[in-house]
Amino acid sequence: MAGPGIRYWEMARALERKGHSAVILSRYLEEGFSGNITFIGKASFINLVRWIWRSDYVVQTGRPLSILLTFLFRKNSIFDQYDPVIFEFLEQKPVGWAEKLRLRVMLFLWKARQRLILSWGRQFLVANEKQKDLLLGQLTILGHVDKLASVRIMPFGLPDAKPHKNRSVLRGSKIRDTDFLLVWGGGIWDWFDPFTLLKALSKLAAQRDDIKVYFPGIMPPNPDSGKMAVTDRFIAEAESLGLLETSIFINRSWTHYEQRADYLLEANAGISLHRDSLETRFSFRTRMLDYLWAGLPIIATKGDAWADLIEKNGLGITVPSNDGDSVVRAIIKMADDISFRMRSKEQVRTIADSYEWGALTANLKL
Repeated sequence: MAGPGIRYWEMARALERKGHSAVILSRYLEEGFSGNITFIGKASFINLVRWIWRSDYVVQTGRPLSILLTFLFRKNSIFDQYDPVIFEFLEQKPVGWAEKLRLRVMLFLWKARQRLILSWGRQFLVANEKQKDLLLGQLTILGHVDKLASVRIMPFGLPDAKPHKNRSVLRGSKIRDTDFLLVWGGGIWDWFDPFTLLKALSKLAAQRDDIKVYFPGIMPPNPDSGKMAVTDRFIAEAESLGLLETSIFINRSWTHYEQRADYLLEANAGISLHRDSLETRFSFRTRMLDYLWAGLPIIATKGDAWADLIEKNGLGITVPSNDGDSVVRAIIKMADDISFRMRSKEQVRTIADSYEWGALTANLKL
């Protein structure tokens, strides 16, 4: 699962533990989950009608049919705005008239959908203060000032259970037990910056052979989301620099959610680099929570809410955007300064306690 699927899966489990009955409807379902959920199924028309009719509250991102049914059945609608996809659209670089037309249509549909969401929503969820300011501005401009108090911050959370290692997955012949291993938790999307990492690794590889980076998945888990052009470009550049299968290791599909602990627990730190953009400013990097969950110190680009949290709480190192030399220095410090790494790990464990899903779902007014 990608971030949205993880969010609603864990949210549903937390609500069930509090005595609510939770239903998950999704267009695609990943197998292999455990947990007591009242109902999990395909978001077919029949399931949507049946379960929205029976529900007291509907938490949704805002698909048109779900919005319509929620309105027709007069249900309490909670719209989750933790992923402001408008900025992801703006970061895409269409080539050719067909792609440009598609992007214009997507922007038009987003604008129309957002007007419906803000008109019909009873509650709104965001992941941080910057996202809250963005949504408050939208509500104010559209005249919904009576709803300003209904915007609630609910960031991404952590599973209650601590990560548990079931099998060895990475360390062996190519990634030695003595190597310093970074994990890049999410995919490779247009708004990320894996190329600065390539520059840094190329410089490091000329000096030492013990720095490795693993990508748990580069293909979008949602079949509707096509592979982005940046993915092939990244792989080609990594190969041309001689880094592929020497310093960089890639799972070309996607790591299943319940298997991710095996990979995280073999890493020494997490890394997340992105470009300086509006997407960065208003984002909430969901895979950072995996780093907290696994107790990994973090190297990340400045400019988003996570960078502020890392700097304030000593969770690792932040670096300027598009600065390969700073990434080199950050990796060397994290790899060689063991006392610093251990202090960062301890701080990560401390801050992780405040991101447990059960506590976060208290912000839902049910």
